[in-house]
Amino acid sequence: MKLSVVTTVPYPREAVYEAMCSQLPALAEYMPNIDRITVEKEDRPTDGIVDLVNRWQAASSEVPAVARKFVKPEQMNWLDHAHWDKAAWRCDWRLEMGFLTERVNCKGATTYHETAAGHTEMRIEGELSLDLKGMMPGFLLKKAQPAIEGFVTKTIEPNFQKTADALTAYLDAQHGK
Repeated sequence: MKLSVVTTVPYPREAVYEAMCSQLPALAEYMPNIDRITVEKEDRPTDGIVDLVNRWQAASSEVPAVARKFVKPEQMNWLDHAHWDKAAWRCDWRLEMGFLTERVNCKGATTYHETAAGHTEMRIEGELSLDLKGMMPGFLLKKAQPAIEGFVTKTIEPNFQKTADALTAYLDAQHGK
């Protein structure tokens, strides 16, 4: 299932890109659904290239009541494998979930574009697929899998917007607004 989000941040591309690439853990403070973001690995093989692995820990309140028997709050995390290329103003990413890791595949790219107003348009394009084979009978799987993927996609896309909102709040605070 395709993911697509376009959002505008009222700051120049350089500031937006640098904050997302190098200051992401500080944004967690502005995200009510995230407890923390931790850099697990960082590599800068050449100028303008940054490879990061960030662990996002969801707030315990994000575990739906019906799922609390099966999903512990500490499992509500994901690894964000990110390859940043400043020359292309692009971040290729892959998410690795803290639960059902082998069954969830989510990857894509975020590109950063200058607008005429000196703002930045973030274009997030990705793909989500679930492998639910063996979790339910095959006749149910054909109908259930697309519906579940659609539900998860509709859940993920607003989180991309929340990240842009948190980025704006973070940059506002940095600029005394």
